[in-house]
Amino acid sequence: MTEILWDGKEVLGIINGHGSCDWFASGVSIDTRTLNKGDIFFALPGLNNDGNDFIEDALNKGACAAISNRPSLINSKKVIFVNDVYKALYKLANYARQRAKAKIIGITGSSGKTTLKEMISSCLADYGKVHKSERSFNNHIGVPLSLARMPIDVDYAVFEIGMNNKGEILKLTNLIRPHIGIVNNVGEAHIGNFDSKKDLIKEKLSIIEGIVDGGSLIINENLKSDLDINIIKNKSLNISTFGVLEDSDIYLKENIEIDTGSVLKVKIKDKIINYTLAIPGEHMALNTLPALMTCKITNNPTEKFTKKLSNFKNIEGRGNMFNLNFLGKSLSIINESFNANPNSMEAAIISFSNLNSKSCLRKVLFIGDMMELGKFSENYHKKIAQLINNTSIDIVYAVGEEIRYLWEEIDFQKKGALFQNVDQVILNLQDLLDNNDTVMLKASSKINFSKVIKEINTQKPIRKIA
Repeated sequence: MTEILWDGKEVLGIINGHGSCDWFASGVSIDTRTLNKGDIFFALPGLNNDGNDFIEDALNKGACAAISNRPSLINSKKVIFVNDVYKALYKLANYARQRAKAKIIGITGSSGKTTLKEMISSCLADYGKVHKSERSFNNHIGVPLSLARMPIDVDYAVFEIGMNNKGEILKLTNLIRPHIGIVNNVGEAHIGNFDSKKDLIKEKLSIIEGIVDGGSLIINENLKSDLDINIIKNKSLNISTFGVLEDSDIYLKENIEIDTGSVLKVKIKDKIINYTLAIPGEHMALNTLPALMTCKITNNPTEKFTKKLSNFKNIEGRGNMFNLNFLGKSLSIINESFNANPNSMEAAIISFSNLNSKSCLRKVLFIGDMMELGKFSENYHKKIAQLINNTSIDIVYAVGEEIRYLWEEIDFQKKGALFQNVDQVILNLQDLLDNNDTVMLKASSKINFSKVIKEINTQKPIRKIA
């Protein structure tokens, strides 16, 4: 039997809607491509499409109701009129938070948010019913949508909080009102929209203002000096730090990388915990620390938690590895195609360089633009080039516009080729790869390296440019 998430009469009262209330909803959707029967469809306006144009499609697919701001569309008892569809979704999300009995966990940071969210939600599933934001739903639409989808009976709810511009985290954290707030790190992602790194740190730390009074803050040790102690005291927050320093509340004491991942020794308070992680890289090992601290704060035993961590598999596009045969060539692929900023780029390159594999003849890096760096773009791309020059990476293929800054600094013996876009890469792919290559692809998502991954998987003959 399908679980009832919302009652029509209740929803109309919450969003000040006009229309029939004789329905029940089992879900909430903003996209007819993924809409399920029984969903409420919110017809949100967009840059390229207006959700109102898809109401008929939504109803044909089984939506129980459609929320619209076009009075002319109210020719069906299933269409509910509101003045502002986004505000209606926000109101429903706010009410979902008010009625929740769950322990709410909010995660922000420049990188690793989705991985950390998946780690925590996967491990907490052994201790109760868990709700989480899907994929990377962490912006002004994704967060309220994730909240509106939260069942009333969950024990834990884990949300990502992202941002592009100033003030966005504060608004979203005030909506989520987490019991536990996590700041994983602050790097240079989106720094092009800020005046300085200091402003970027301040934006990330604004998550503190939304944490409930008496709640907990888990923060990277590097950010402790940036905290506003007055806010901490006024809200009576409990602070836990994590990192590699011995004075942190939880720190990485030892990280031994092996072919299958890492063997970790962690000290939390006065207790030593040993466990494995099936993913290489210190950045991945560090992700486990706020996850473990969350386990401790929620008063759950760590034994099951670390066992679940040991079996955790990486998310597609964020360092997941696989082997395949491409046109007779045996390849190992590391898919880092989801996104990139200077910090995640650095972490991925170091992990790739440290990779030990007897079957690996060449380490091949496909690297693309890091977006939203603004006036800092040239400097950060050049820094990544200097890093690459000091690694065991054998050859570099660069793609994009901003990447030219990096390309100029790459050592000659590592230079493979410079491409404007991934279509040029695909046309030459057969000649770029050798048998037994280990290949990593890393760039901002707009470069679309996922298209190259798909092409490699299809194993079709490749046409060469003359």
